Amino acid sequence: MHRRIVPLCLAVLIALPLVAPVAAAQPSAAPSDAPIPTPAPTVEPTATPAVEASPTPDPTAAASPAPTTDPGIAPIPELVPPVAPVAGAPSPPAGGLDATGRYIVMLRNGTNTAAAVAKAGKQDGVKADRSFTRAFRGYSAKLDREQRAAVLADPNVLAVVPDEVVTVAQTTPTGVSRIGGLLNPIARIDGVDQRVDADVAIVDTGIALHPDLNVAGGHNCSSADPNAWSDDNHHGTHVAGTVGALDNGFGVVGVAPGVRLWAVKILNANGSGLLSWYVCGLDWILNQHDAADPTRPLIEAVNMSVTKAGTDDHNCGLTNHDPLHLEICRVVAAGITVVAAAANDHHNAARNIPASYDEVITVSALADTDGRSGGLGGNACFSWGGYDKDDTFADFSNYGTDVDIMAPGKCIISTVPGPSYATISGTSMAAPAVTGAAALYKSTRPNATPAQVREGLRYLGNYNWKVATDPDPYHEPLLDVSRLGALGTFTLTPGAAPLNVEGGGAVTIPFSIVRSATFFERVLFSVTSMPAGWTVVRGTNNLFGWSSNAGALSVVIPRNAPPGAYQIGLQGTNQGRTQTTNLAVNVVQDSPTAQAPVTSPIAGVTMGASALAVRVSWPAATDPTSGIGAYQVQARIGAGAWGATVARTGAQLSAVYSLAYAASYGFRVRAMDTAGNWSPWVESASPTRVQPVDDRSTSIGRSGVWLRAPNGTAWRLTETGSRTPGSAVSLSFSGWGIAVVGPTNKYRGWARLSIDGTYLGTINMRSARATSRRLVFARYLTPGLHTITLQSMGAGRSGFFGLDAFVVLQ
Repeated sequence: MHRRIVPLCLAVLIALPLVAPVAAAQPSAAPSDAPIPTPAPTVEPTATPAVEASPTPDPTAAASPAPTTDPGIAPIPELVPPVAPVAGAPSPPAGGLDATGRYIVMLRNGTNTAAAVAKAGKQDGVKADRSFTRAFRGYSAKLDREQRAAVLADPNVLAVVPDEVVTVAQTTPTGVSRIGGLLNPIARIDGVDQRVDADVAIVDTGIALHPDLNVAGGHNCSSADPNAWSDDNHHGTHVAGTVGALDNGFGVVGVAPGVRLWAVKILNANGSGLLSWYVCGLDWILNQHDAADPTRPLIEAVNMSVTKAGTDDHNCGLTNHDPLHLEICRVVAAGITVVAAAANDHHNAARNIPASYDEVITVSALADTDGRSGGLGGNACFSWGGYDKDDTFADFSNYGTDVDIMAPGKCIISTVPGPSYATISGTSMAAPAVTGAAALYKSTRPNATPAQVREGLRYLGNYNWKVATDPDPYHEPLLDVSRLGALGTFTLTPGAAPLNVEGGGAVTIPFSIVRSATFFERVLFSVTSMPAGWTVVRGTNNLFGWSSNAGALSVVIPRNAPPGAYQIGLQGTNQGRTQTTNLAVNVVQDSPTAQAPVTSPIAGVTMGASALAVRVSWPAATDPTSGIGAYQVQARIGAGAWGATVARTGAQLSAVYSLAYAASYGFRVRAMDTAGNWSPWVESASPTRVQPVDDRSTSIGRSGVWLRAPNGTAWRLTETGSRTPGSAVSLSFSGWGIAVVGPTNKYRGWARLSIDGTYLGTINMRSARATSRRLVFARYLTPGLHTITLQSMGAGRSGFFGLDAFVVLQ
């Protein structure tokens, strides 16, 4: 898992790239030499897994038919034709050339090159193999010590410089560039061989030894020889290069350069295999353990660029008797991340396994031609019978809700046997980019679970591709490792200051995470200590993401909690690491402050013959530390005893009482906070009397034309009215409340209303519903002397304004 490779061994591997494969350590439960029998098929016999890839970008390549074996692993038709090296593909250093003893002879300007070559040949036996007349005059040749001295003595010779071997520089595949690989601080892609410390299993056609790959060993399940894991196809070697080709200055470079690659060969030379071979390979992976810690698996990530028709039973294969699903679930349960290609059928990935399994990271393919976002790369890449446009969903890729993430999979250059390099297209080429990213993640986060790897890679992804080209509405993020640094750190901090609270209610206690620059992962929270009797009713369970930093606990404190300082222990956990803090709470005991009640008339009520309903209201109470939970109201007549208590909630700030005319009433209110503490009673500033003023009262002034008429439903059986515009009545009074009482029906009219000379609006007595003794206007006023004036607006027969009475609160 985390092992160091001796540099000498690495040098031997590169210097001798064509030696026979080194046998891997045998698993504790290695398969027998006899072929492993195929289990009784529980899926359709004609559905066969396939390697997911395409051939080189050669539109004329003929397709070979898929094998017709029993349920097993078979290639898609496009895989079979051999892959030719890409023109100009980089080679290992020196390329087999030797420049020892070779020199370039540079002649002075004006010298005849042909004559100089002839002279050196005749006098010194120099055999020039190339001559130059354009860039400069000169020639190249192999010279011994005497020949070099003789040539240097020629006055026409300017200089003699050693010849050298020139090689093509390392190529960065477009896929590695597109996912931000060059910016990843763990990969450190700079042409210097600094290897990522992780182990990756390539479950495929094997891996050929290649000077650009760090192949640690493997296991073969496709024949009786477990050590014959070398790639006799090309697919597995190509996948391996995308995962971890060395950053060594030549060839190509992978997403996680230099990871230890383990060849788990489950497919033969044709890319075909049996389902039992697949299970055999996974079984071998499960039997490999970290030498430094045998309780941990050796392998961090597994790449599965293979496919088979089938579906997910969402029960690890126990419902539909799927041995592959059962085995993958056990691999994942062991802490090993499994990455699967979505497959290349251009249909829903739910129809393929292992792509549809919930436990794997399923990868679709992006068509990227230039290694950059923006869709400016055109459609230069040909594969799968056509040209995909840059930055679009690859036309061959499967899709659907089972797909977790996307990576470039169109015309990807990587390693192939030879050793050489080639381009291939398919979700097989996209999946290893994600597997490489998983290796980067695990190399600095050894305790991360497969679910955390999936969550982290998805979170870091972006949608900087043409999502409208996705065949479904469930757009997956594009892999992006540019912000994936080493596992960062976090600390927990409480709120700014200890909270002052009271018992008997819920209190919200804030806390926060302080994240380092590279820490975005999820932190899980738990309470480690709590004062006796306290209860957490809800709280922040976890926080995930760069800016997700604020959390809180809601705690119920017992009503009888003694005053004092208390602490709640909080723990945050991430990938085996814990941080703790204490949330400080000060319990205090104080009482709320209530405000004096006031009375006011209520518009719309009916005036009784001997009493009137009024509203008793009060401002909201306050409390230094708690909310207000309840109120109580009491009334009394004159100096008599206080009457029954009327209960109100903390949100109710009024009560309605019926007061007899001319009697004197007192009111008082008290408040209770959520901790159960009551305020003292607060009494109204002065008693309240309801004083009716009949329409016939001499205290009412009149001007204009007013008629007094009997009305059997009026308060005193009469009303005074007018339909003459401008006719007015007025009442001067001392008090803090005033109401206008009158009848309403469809024949009534309007009056203008003013108080203390300020026009307030009109009173509309017209109504489809006939009423009597109705408070058509009511207003609470500042206690003191006031004058109310009503002015008839008149309107003929339908404009009669009638006044029954005024009601004054004083």
